[in-house]
Amino acid sequence: MRRAMNVLVYVLPMLMCSMMRTVLADVYIEQLFQHLMMDYNKSVRPVKNASDALLVKFGANLCRLIDVDEVNQVLTTSLWLEIQWTDSKLVWNPDDWGSIKKIHIPSDQIWIPDILLYNNADGEPHISIISSAMVDYKGTVIWMPPSTYKSLCPINIQYFPYDVQQCYLKFGGWSHDGQLLDLQPIPPTMGDVMETRVDANGIEFQYLELGMGLSFYHESAEWDLLSATSSRYAQIYPGCCGQQYYVDIRYTIIIRRKALFFTVIIVIPCMLIANLTIFVFWIPPREHKITFSNSVFVALSFYYLILIELIPPTSLVIPLLGKYLLFTLFMVCASMLISVVNVNIYRRQGTFYMMPEWMRWLFVRTLPRYLCLKMLDAPYESSTSTSVDQSSSTVEQESTAGSSFKNDLPMIRKYTLPSLNLPVSPRMRLLSLSEVQVTEQKLLSAEKGAHMQLFRDMAANVAVIAANFHNTVLQDKITDEWRLMSLVIDRICLVVYFVLNMIAISLFILQAPSLFDARQPLQRTVAQKPLSGDAVSMLGS
Repeated sequence: MRRAMNVLVYVLPMLMCSMMRTVLADVYIEQLFQHLMMDYNKSVRPVKNASDALLVKFGANLCRLIDVDEVNQVLTTSLWLEIQWTDSKLVWNPDDWGSIKKIHIPSDQIWIPDILLYNNADGEPHISIISSAMVDYKGTVIWMPPSTYKSLCPINIQYFPYDVQQCYLKFGGWSHDGQLLDLQPIPPTMGDVMETRVDANGIEFQYLELGMGLSFYHESAEWDLLSATSSRYAQIYPGCCGQQYYVDIRYTIIIRRKALFFTVIIVIPCMLIANLTIFVFWIPPREHKITFSNSVFVALSFYYLILIELIPPTSLVIPLLGKYLLFTLFMVCASMLISVVNVNIYRRQGTFYMMPEWMRWLFVRTLPRYLCLKMLDAPYESSTSTSVDQSSSTVEQESTAGSSFKNDLPMIRKYTLPSLNLPVSPRMRLLSLSEVQVTEQKLLSAEKGAHMQLFRDMAANVAVIAANFHNTVLQDKITDEWRLMSLVIDRICLVVYFVLNMIAISLFILQAPSLFDARQPLQRTVAQKPLSGDAVSMLGS
């Protein structure tokens, strides 16, 4: 019990002193706040001399890439801003106020620079969030408001989905020119020195390689952050502001689209559908060939409906993927037309269609051996064939000895060929003539016999049978030639389509810049400085 009493004797005074200090500190802070706000005018620039330029240091921490709207060309970002300046009216002696060296004051009660986003696309261009600013006894103010901006960004989707975009955010004073508001960037890393450069228009500016802080950056699921630089410009706007220059700080953000999603969902299925067209030319030229090509076309058309929601709709340029899809659609339509024509060629019969000699030379005798197709065993030779009318006239000339047999020649000529009068091969022609001649000689030698009429009928029947057999063989050969021509056309189209498809895929890959971009994306960095009064003092020195 006595030991507990001794502990209370020592601890109780210490607790009382701590509570008194806290109460006194709160009293001092309240009194200091009232003292600083007495006769304070937040509409007046806080400088001792009205002609002096107020140094304002401006920095930004990139927290997140919220959205990239390709259609409206708007970049939405979440930033934590850092703004620092010296307010000559917010100065006190810590010894007079309980050793208080810093105080937090709401931003709507003190003067703040009118810095806003020049290339604002939507929403508030200025900082609309009211937060407390930290003020030290030397009058140095640091204000870190969070803000979400929608800035104009020229989006170029020419290489979608393997594109790289460059956007910028332009911050500057709106009502104060450079002689009244000297805006300077805050380097995210202590010790970084700005270098002087000249842009493409010949304007000199100051440049920082790492211009935005990434201590609070959250990686985007769609974009890789490749670069975040800052540049300080002192620019004259003669159209509105005379010869006074205005200072602005531009943050340039380079982002690269993560193409894995689009490659798996769009590119690979599209290439697979395009490669299905190759099998259209591999299928035998029958009716199901057209059915298969129609199925490929329907699949590609249905796929287009899905892509409408994924590809940015714009009329400025045709995306790289759009070019490949357009090429694929054209090739599928061409394969459908070729299939219709080819099936028509395949179904042609030798009874009704004769193949021109140049087609026979090209598609029957020449191209099959180069396309690994089987040649016909005995192709039709039109140059050495004669018509049945000619063979009948020969029979008529050589059988002058049998006048009664000549009367039957029109009947032989009638039943030897169908109404198309197709040409006869030499082999079959000689066979028919030899049989007719032998029969005629027998008939002439036995002309006075009792069986003259029987031999005459037999000769006519043999000639008709031989001619009909020859015509059937001839028609089959011509039909085989048409079918071979159809196969040759299919094989040519297969080779041409395969080559064109490989060229299109190669050009698609070679023209995609992000596929050959080896730059590593920026990652979240460790904070280089604490957000405290000491950091403010170092930045202000």
